[in-house]
Amino acid sequence: MQVVWFKRDLRSADNAALACAARVGTVLPLYVVEPDLWRQPDASYRQWAFVAETLQELRADLGRLGQPLIVRQGSVVEILAALKRHGALSALWSHEETGNDWTFQRDREVAAWCRDNGVPWHELQNHGVWRRLKSRDGWAERWDRLMAQPCAGPPQLAPVRGDPGPIPLA
Repeated sequence: MQVVWFKRDLRSADNAALACAARVGTVLPLYVVEPDLWRQPDASYRQWAFVAETLQELRADLGRLGQPLIVRQGSVVEILAALKRHGALSALWSHEETGNDWTFQRDREVAAWCRDNGVPWHELQNHGVWRRLKSRDGWAERWDRLMAQPCAGPPQLAPVRGDPGPIPLA
């Protein structure tokens, strides 16, 4: 099972992580509502309301492709561990995120968990910010190569049984 972890990239069209995962195998599209993220000082109810509305649209869009968005609440690492225990996680796909320090540390925890549990995590570039660069030299060339890549089309998704879970209102 190829788990596509949606973070800030809440779209099915031109989503390279989704398209790549679908080429490899059956996809489980996943969004994790992280209460600790929404407690951060740079988060607000207005932002969550927008995300919740977008999640409903994404769930419908993915449903038309064959598999609605699965929503779970809690720690990403704990949810991934539960998926692995139930045989529903072979690889993790996402876009690389740039956010606050909380999301950066969370991603480091996810990377460590994936390494420790033999789960390949494919983080795809989604924007012009590159992590872990020692120098900005060559940035423009990297940006030009990224922007020249063709857009990813929406894949067909095989249905996966299970409760898609509620999208919290607040």
